Amino acid sequence: MKSPKVPYVVAAWTLAVLPFAWSVVVHSGAAPVPLSISVPPRPALSFRQYAVDLGPVHPTLIANGTFVFTNRGTQPVEDVRVKTSCGCLVPDLKQTRYEPGEEGRIVLRVQPANEKPGSRELFADVSYSDPEPREVRLTFKLEIPEQQMTVTPPKLMIRHPEGSEPTDVKFVVADGRKKPFEVTEVRSTSDLVSVEIDERQVNSSGVWEQTIHATIAGALPKGRSHTILRIMTTDVDTPELRVPILLEGPSDPKNDTEGDHEQLHGGNVSAQPPKDAVP
Repeated sequence: MKSPKVPYVVAAWTLAVLPFAWSVVVHSGAAPVPLSISVPPRPALSFRQYAVDLGPVHPTLIANGTFVFTNRGTQPVEDVRVKTSCGCLVPDLKQTRYEPGEEGRIVLRVQPANEKPGSRELFADVSYSDPEPREVRLTFKLEIPEQQMTVTPPKLMIRHPEGSEPTDVKFVVADGRKKPFEVTEVRSTSDLVSVEIDERQVNSSGVWEQTIHATIAGALPKGRSHTILRIMTTDVDTPELRVPILLEGPSDPKNDTEGDHEQLHGGNVSAQPPKDAVP
């Protein structure tokens, strides 16, 4: 009688799977290694909204977009600055440092009467340190009507080196709606600028317009200073127009910054509060 072969088969199978079984025992008995994931801290400034869309606006004095924020971090936020995409967008920021839990606001201003009609999408980049360097973009949208009152030029920069003569500048206020109006008064925020109002008239296109002559003093103080021409009209929709003027006298290295020059010529505006707030 032949002896059964089953035990030999079982023994051979056991030897075959023994390395695999041993590896399972070894790996299952090893201590787990914790997975380390580095999560960067969140930016400290939290805005209630990152975009403002005013839609169609009337050609009123100023169109404002307000952005409220809070320092949600555990450390002070410092060196807060605003840089806009266009010289037509003027930022107003009251301070550059905010304590934990402190609330602040950035107001972006546009004077529709000084801008071309159509839809506008403007940007403001807010940079700060918390203490990591941060930057966030704010969006300001509006639609400016086709027919409106305008003043040309809408902004001006005058540079007078030492020994300069006075400069005469002409501003023309016009109403694209062909409605009659009158400039009743022009106020300057600086004694360095004097003004005189001409008679109103209708031009060859049937548009009412009125000319304002401004004289800028030849002797300007050192460095740069801001002046606003406030033009009062009889128009109900546009009772006031504003023309920003940047005056630059003899060079003063302490105040020689490029941001002001760009603000009046349509480039990027760099705001270092409270200097760039609109009066």
